[in-house]
Amino acid sequence: MARGQFVEGPAIGTDHEAAQAGARMWRSVSTLERLRRDGSITPRQADAGAQLRGDFELGLCGARNAAAGHSAASTGWSYTLAQLDAIRQWNLALKALGTRLEAIVRPIAVGFPAGGEITIIDLARATGTNRQEIAGQLKIGLDILADHYGLPP
Repeated sequence: MARGQFVEGPAIGTDHEAAQAGARMWRSVSTLERLRRDGSITPRQADAGAQLRGDFELGLCGARNAAAGHSAASTGWSYTLAQLDAIRQWNLALKALGTRLEAIVRPIAVGFPAGGEITIIDLARATGTNRQEIAGQLKIGLDILADHYGLPP
């Protein structure tokens, strides 16, 4: 992975082993997390992208919190109903974006189908577009998503 796609932080303990003093760990950072951390997008825009990714992961991939037996995002719902609602929300969000903005927002928010993040530079190279244009369209698309999801300004 390219530089900047991982962050270093203090190690955390688990049920099986306590964290060692001074130990460090690395974790992967999504493109949206990195853009939020750098101040390139607002927290509202990052939350909208995270909501889209959550709808994708629960609705289309069936991801859930295995330890709790359900998705944490859908407390009080049966898993099947939560998954169906996530699919509905995913489809409505993509419809709100429209075809052109979906082509920018979806790959950056969700990543590759087999896993892995897509950066603004990756998308600009793949489409033959300037990265500043991709960044601008991404911000507009995330604002539209935030409005769609009813996130506070």
